[in-house]
Amino acid sequence: MEALREEELRQIRLFQSVELDAIKGILDACTIRNLDAGEMLITAGQDNRTVYFLLEGHVQIHLTSIQDPPTATLGPGESVGEMSVIDHKPASAFVVAIDPVRLLVMEEEILWSLVQSSHAAAGNLLIGLSSRLRHADAVISENRETEQDYRCHGTVDALTGLHNRYWLEILLDRQVQRSAMDGLPLSLIMIDIDHFKTFNNHYGRAYGDHVLYAVAHTLSDHLRPTEIIARYGGDEFVVILPDTGIETARDIGERLHREVMDAVPVTPNGSSIPHPTISIGLAMLKAGQTGKDLLAEADQALSRTKSEGRSRIAG
Repeated sequence: MEALREEELRQIRLFQSVELDAIKGILDACTIRNLDAGEMLITAGQDNRTVYFLLEGHVQIHLTSIQDPPTATLGPGESVGEMSVIDHKPASAFVVAIDPVRLLVMEEEILWSLVQSSHAAAGNLLIGLSSRLRHADAVISENRETEQDYRCHGTVDALTGLHNRYWLEILLDRQVQRSAMDGLPLSLIMIDIDHFKTFNNHYGRAYGDHVLYAVAHTLSDHLRPTEIIARYGGDEFVVILPDTGIETARDIGERLHREVMDAVPVTPNGSSIPHPTISIGLAMLKAGQTGKDLLAEADQALSRTKSEGRSRIAG
């Protein structure tokens, strides 16, 4: 995604009072879209699962027909698309650009991940919706289905942009079932940043967040499309390796360890500091094991690396 200026983000209501450094992964997952004057953004009656934030230019809202007079004109800092994302109903209006428009595009899954990870963003979203939703009670507090939607759609970690533990555990259970049915191997890599709490206490949380972000992207950049990574929690990451035996998993673990150790993250003030080492635990699915069993075995292997001196691989 092209670089966004902080002042562009700050003009958007959703990001007001939100610590932008803490949601770098969310912002990286968004895209930029440009519209020409007269170009349609949203069509009434069609499904929409995207929220658009205006960075430059203006759009007009037409309720029943594009030929009817507009009911509203929106400019930089404002947004469209929230209602259909919230209620999962077809868009209720036409949205068309009246001059060249530049938009920040946030897909539904990314929006819910942001809401789940930032109380400020959640509050901002509700404030914005309150002025547009005629039946706010039905959408916000009708029943527990809304709460479930928040949990189900919050599958992306805001800081790193990787999928999170909730998503990982669902996918792992599916991979375990597939492995059992097809008779194919399934391995797991669990990665932990050594002494990260001490590092955080010494350098500060901002430095720690930069290290987490850097490690996450170094890991993901050196994985193949079939090698699936998620942030498991805190300073731990898990890589699912379908159709992979333990020896190949060890080779992959050694590759990741080498790449992370060679990378040097940049701190908030622009200086470079060596990051902590990482420890890696390996496990391969055995007959009758569940996804939880496999995770527990990888965690035990990771514990052995720590007891043996860290910055190494066990399993």
